[in-house]
Amino acid sequence: MIDTLWESPTRPAEDMAGVHTADHPWLTVVWYAPFDRANRRQLSRAGITLETNLLPGGGDDFLAIDAAILRNVDAKRVHRLREHTKRAADPAAFEMFDHALNLATGPCAVPDLAARVGRTRRTLELRCVGLGIPPPRVLIALARIFTVHRLAEWSHQPFSAVARAIGFWDRSNYRRLVHGILGYAPSEIHQLGGSDYIANVILKRVGG
Repeated sequence: MIDTLWESPTRPAEDMAGVHTADHPWLTVVWYAPFDRANRRQLSRAGITLETNLLPGGGDDFLAIDAAILRNVDAKRVHRLREHTKRAADPAAFEMFDHALNLATGPCAVPDLAARVGRTRRTLELRCVGLGIPPPRVLIALARIFTVHRLAEWSHQPFSAVARAIGFWDRSNYRRLVHGILGYAPSEIHQLGGSDYIANVILKRVGG
């Protein structure tokens, strides 16, 4: 569920907490308004998890809004992967993968990830070697593959359609990437457990 709260909601936070029922155990909020400590405390008291804060007039173009929505669809699954990876991985390795996951809803290259972590491409690659984790291009690929499969599972759409929607050129391009990184075709990944299987692979490769 994607919900937007205004700067001054018409209902008190206590009323908004009523959405946490057996039918709606997880509410994701994309907050499209200035955000301060009072707002954060209000959401916290209501038991609402804020996933994204978009500032009007700053980083709120259509691409940013689309990316925010895709990041927050099926947010519970993404949150679970983040928590497991954070516990298993070196903090520096987790930071890299976390940024890769945030970039995974659109085309992403190694320089994009390097910019997010404040390094050059070369120093980022050397850091991965030092940590004993996959190189940056593989971290990005794992995050992108996980994103395609979780969105396909959530939407019940074909992998190829979801892959194209988030920036892969065509079906064969995505199939080659999946086979090169995981050794299986997308349909075989689905039979092995889909996004849950990919999450386990990520934990093993990033968490050591």
